Amino acid sequence: MRDHPPSPLRQRFCLLAVTLLMLSGAGCRERASAVAAPAADTRQTLLDREADAFFSGPVKTFEVTLGSNSLASLRQDPRKAVPATVRIGSNVFDSVSVHVKGSAGSTRSVDDNPALTLNFGKYKEGQTAFGLHKLHLNNSVQDPSRMSELVASTLYRRSGIPTARATQGLMLLNGRDLGLYVVKEGYDKAFVRRNFPEDPQAEGNLYDGGFVRDIDQDLTREVGHGTNDFADLRQLRNAINEGPATRLAALERILDVDHFLSYCAWQSINDDWDGYPRNRNNYRLYRDPVHNRFRFIPHGMDQLYANPGQALEPGWAGVVAQRFFELPGTRDAFLDRITRLSTNYFTPGAITNLLDTATARLTNALAARSEPERQEILGHVRGLRARLLERAAQIPVQMELRPRPVHFDEHGEMTLGGWVPRPDTGNGMAEIVALPTGGRAFHLLARSEATVAGFRAPIRLPAGDYVLSARFKTSRLKPYTDSRGSGAGVRIGGGSRTNALAGTQDWTPVRFPLHLEESRDLEWVVEIRANAGEAWVEMNSLKLQRLKSR
Repeated sequence: MRDHPPSPLRQRFCLLAVTLLMLSGAGCRERASAVAAPAADTRQTLLDREADAFFSGPVKTFEVTLGSNSLASLRQDPRKAVPATVRIGSNVFDSVSVHVKGSAGSTRSVDDNPALTLNFGKYKEGQTAFGLHKLHLNNSVQDPSRMSELVASTLYRRSGIPTARATQGLMLLNGRDLGLYVVKEGYDKAFVRRNFPEDPQAEGNLYDGGFVRDIDQDLTREVGHGTNDFADLRQLRNAINEGPATRLAALERILDVDHFLSYCAWQSINDDWDGYPRNRNNYRLYRDPVHNRFRFIPHGMDQLYANPGQALEPGWAGVVAQRFFELPGTRDAFLDRITRLSTNYFTPGAITNLLDTATARLTNALAARSEPERQEILGHVRGLRARLLERAAQIPVQMELRPRPVHFDEHGEMTLGGWVPRPDTGNGMAEIVALPTGGRAFHLLARSEATVAGFRAPIRLPAGDYVLSARFKTSRLKPYTDSRGSGAGVRIGGGSRTNALAGTQDWTPVRFPLHLEESRDLEWVVEIRANAGEAWVEMNSLKLQRLKSR
């Protein structure tokens, strides 16, 4: 039978085969080295996928069994690691390193309900549990919902801020049922490799901030390569100690400033009073060896969302935050970052979806628990949900009332707006009314003794000399006097005034002079401090004048 010429498709196939045969010869060494690297990457990828499935999957039961010697050792020295056997579901791991963890408020003895750190590979090289080398089992005594760590961790990671993943687990220690725990991944080389792909060998320094310690101290290095001489920490210390003119440029060389803004903004959104910016606590600090810049990593997020109305600028204790937010423009950038993050990630819909998923998983885990225990935990979860949604509602309100930079006209004057009623004490009223002659006025009424009622407007002023003027009208106003002032008048929040109208007076101008040595956020206050009577403040008359420098 006569052969037919090969088809075009067959010709292309033959050419490909010849090419592969050629590559398998002279180029074999290069190909072997090229294949070796993906093999390691593939293993790490598989571990990462296994860990992802663990944290998103059903809640598991952890059974930790300590021998008599290990138990005695932890009673003597809780921080000294001992071997244990750990069963997680149907998986049994032997020679697992275990020690008691926790700091002030959460530390419990091994005979109580201790928080534990499990290191699966310390005594048995290469051993992992669900793709993880290290896990923390937190007793969560400061978070009865066992949910805040999971919520905050998810929000941080969605916005690109690395932190440890979290879930829940049921805990048994030597057969004792300790109930529901929070399970977190550890901060180790695997964490660095996964979150900082620019550092595949985990050679960057990862520091543990410890308990209420700032970067002016030599922190404990958990991950890193080379001499542990704290040279990078000294660079950060030197940068924050630069003068205002050069500090930002110095910080940008050693600190990921954009990342730091987002980190601080989340600390504010989450009302994290015990983190680095507000308390120099609960943080890790990682230096990327490629770009040589530090990033702060949140940790220990079990005391969040307590006060939905917490001010977005509660003050800074961490020295990096202090020195950074002293610089011009950083405050506005911080508030703008809060707006961006809350708009994109901290919405009622996002919070509800996150909690619905987590609550469904938790409810399934609690199905076999006692009814009182189940209802108590789920009740705390409902409380957390309410606080989160209230926080989400409060943030745009606070942002709307934030002090704005001022803009004066060609005469050096501006009309003040953004006034909010504040009937502070006693039985008073603060409302806006129409005037018979046109225009509008604040109407302030005292129905009882020792009444304080008024309106306030936030403002941000640079250094200089100013005068606030307003026109008041009073009717049968009986003054009440205290350290802030008397009768009707105007002042700044936190200060006192000498201007004081009382009795019955027709429209009368009132002036309040102010000298500022430096830029400041403040509130203007128009008010009555009265035992009876009422007053009106013509809104169009509320003007701020900036005086020319002498």
